[in-house]
Amino acid sequence: MENHPNALEKVGVGLACSVETFKGCKIQLVKKTSGFNGLSTNKDGEVRKIEVKSMQNQFTWIAISSVIAIDKLFFERDYWIYFVLVPDNYVVMVKGLPFLKKQLSFTSNDEFIENLNEWMKYTRRISKGSALKFQPKLQLKFPTPLNKLVQHLIKNPKDHEWHESVIEIWQNQSDWKCLYKAPEKE
Repeated sequence: MENHPNALEKVGVGLACSVETFKGCKIQLVKKTSGFNGLSTNKDGEVRKIEVKSMQNQFTWIAISSVIAIDKLFFERDYWIYFVLVPDNYVVMVKGLPFLKKQLSFTSNDEFIENLNEWMKYTRRISKGSALKFQPKLQLKFPTPLNKLVQHLIKNPKDHEWHESVIEIWQNQSDWKCLYKAPEKE
């Protein structure tokens, strides 16, 4: 049975909050206009800005909407995306930009980042000076579907190719279980 997109989003945020609480983190949901869903603070005081993307039967693409969310994705060091795969209740924790670079074979050069930053500033300036509200949207199609990536990393946890971007995979089947964890950097 397929969930309505709003219900699916609530399930995803609920599972993301649940796993963070299980890990001993403090979770705080934020306003929708912030460009992400919540802040997670671990015991050491490290903060993750979390954007939750819930998926039920389409595991090959996501959209990042709004200037603020695009800005966070490209320019925030601690911006994470939590992919929630329903109905298997997987929560895949990835570092935002490193994951996109890996999935899209995307290499940013200085000119690209500078141009993107200028475009965003210009878009904000135009919006402020008029009654127009611009809602840019990035649609990102993944060559490696998320469900297939999860299965690959669970079977091959030593595959170093994804260690810089996919950090943890958890699953809830009445209890939380960590199925994959990238090795920590020394």
